[in-house]
Amino acid sequence: MNQVKRKIVIAVCLVLLLACSACFLVTANRGIWVDPKPAQTIPDVATDVRAEVQAMTTKLRSAPWLGLRFLSSRREWGFYAVAGETRKIDLMVPFDLIKVYFLQADGDLTYTWAAAGVDIPGKGYTSAVTGSVHPGDLIEVAVSGDYVTQYGVEWDQCGSEYCHLAQRIDTILVLDDQGTGITNGFIRNGWEPPAYPMYGFLCWQIRPADVKQVVSDNALSK
Repeated sequence: MNQVKRKIVIAVCLVLLLACSACFLVTANRGIWVDPKPAQTIPDVATDVRAEVQAMTTKLRSAPWLGLRFLSSRREWGFYAVAGETRKIDLMVPFDLIKVYFLQADGDLTYTWAAAGVDIPGKGYTSAVTGSVHPGDLIEVAVSGDYVTQYGVEWDQCGSEYCHLAQRIDTILVLDDQGTGITNGFIRNGWEPPAYPMYGFLCWQIRPADVKQVVSDNALSK
């Protein structure tokens, strides 16, 4: 009799075990949904960095001149560059930036950032770009006006809100004990502007290489 009861108990336990297992499997798979059409994977596209660098270097070497130059007839400092990616940054106020690639004195390619425009509270949006500029274009990055001389840029001689803001951005990074900022360090001593925009950037003007009119003639210095 005891053996019969034992077998009954074992049988009941097995039935309960199977029932619990079935319930667990149903519950575990209830939230699983199989897409009948799996998403297509996007193949990786290889980028030939060396070819891009060579193309930009070739384009810059075809420019009218290499490096930074002062044009006395226009009271302008400027250099040729290749336009790169754009970025928005909030540094004191919202800026639109363009990455600009240029050649160092030794011929190596380097880059910095330049302001394409700024939204000044109470004044609206001021663009620093003349014409249409796209990534890969040969451009001129220049600063000109009555406050520009062959010795550098005197921001405090320009009364516009843009110039006041440019002076503050320009001196976020003070380069020596004389208070030299990014622009005049670049002009007077050849110190390269920062590659990281939170340290400051060039508040100059940008135009396609075939456009001769500078932005400061109308908007930035007023």
